[in-house]
Amino acid sequence: MKLFINYALNLTAAQREELQQSWPGLEILEQRSGPVDKINGAGIGVLVTDQVPSDLSSWPDLRWVQLLSAGANPLLGHPVFRTTIPVTTASGTHGVPIAQYVTCTWLMMAHRMPQVLDFQRTRSWPDRISLAGFSVRGLTAGIIGFGSIGRECARQLSALGMRILCVKRTPANRADTDYNAWDGSGDPQGKIPEAWFAPDQLGQMLPQCDLVVVTAPATPATSGMIGPAEFGQMKQGARMIIISRGGIVQERALAEALRSGHLAEAVVDCFVQEPLPPDHFYFDVPNLILTPHVSGVSNTFATAFFPLLADNLRRFKAGLPLMNRANSETGY
Repeated sequence: MKLFINYALNLTAAQREELQQSWPGLEILEQRSGPVDKINGAGIGVLVTDQVPSDLSSWPDLRWVQLLSAGANPLLGHPVFRTTIPVTTASGTHGVPIAQYVTCTWLMMAHRMPQVLDFQRTRSWPDRISLAGFSVRGLTAGIIGFGSIGRECARQLSALGMRILCVKRTPANRADTDYNAWDGSGDPQGKIPEAWFAPDQLGQMLPQCDLVVVTAPATPATSGMIGPAEFGQMKQGARMIIISRGGIVQERALAEALRSGHLAEAVVDCFVQEPLPPDHFYFDVPNLILTPHVSGVSNTFATAFFPLLADNLRRFKAGLPLMNRANSETGY
């Protein structure tokens, strides 16, 4: 069996050994970067990648695709979903680092860090009272999307003394039995949220929230789900953190909510267009913290991901169901 890894980092000797123990005789090929569409995939049975070739005729022996991303939404409508080739995601590997990013940026807002750090830049002692922050204890966080990332966000924010609400596509299914690379993290039994809401009940949750965290996957059902009407339902002075793919929150609606002052502050890590062009209107929006899609970029990714890949290789060889198999209709 040949396994082709299209990944930005070279495998370590230990990672290579772990994969080969999962499938004795496995031949591992690597490409650090570059489009897979230009590769002749003949003879390759397993592809590990964040991009799937659009022309599968060049990959006649492909039997399984393992994605590096937590979601498969870029593949909606892709020819691979019209075949019997299983596609699996890296869901469960990003929860802790992305939740840390959410906690970090939430506390940055609470302690006015963008403004406080001007002191070092200007060397001018400020009016400290004008930089007063606020306590997050006792405030309410609403998490839109309660998968592995949303659950770890809930755990960390709850540890700060916050009340947690959540929106989930199927709120009756509260337990999470999917892959989780981080022992003791998340909320596998769904015990943390005080209340659960379906997507069509978003209007019941938003007015209660001091912070809204958007972790839902990007799908046709979630595209544009937060727009002017939803911002109008939010508390005056609420805040938002977006780590999901761009397009779930309507960008111009977010900008208007910030410009009007209805929304006090927001953090955005993912955008409809990436890289974000330098003339994008976001750069001129007040009280908006922008980061270049880095919430899930962590030096722990390989440590979290390769045990999943090794386990799925064992399962695939034995003919067992694969972990994190993507749904061709939902995109995750």
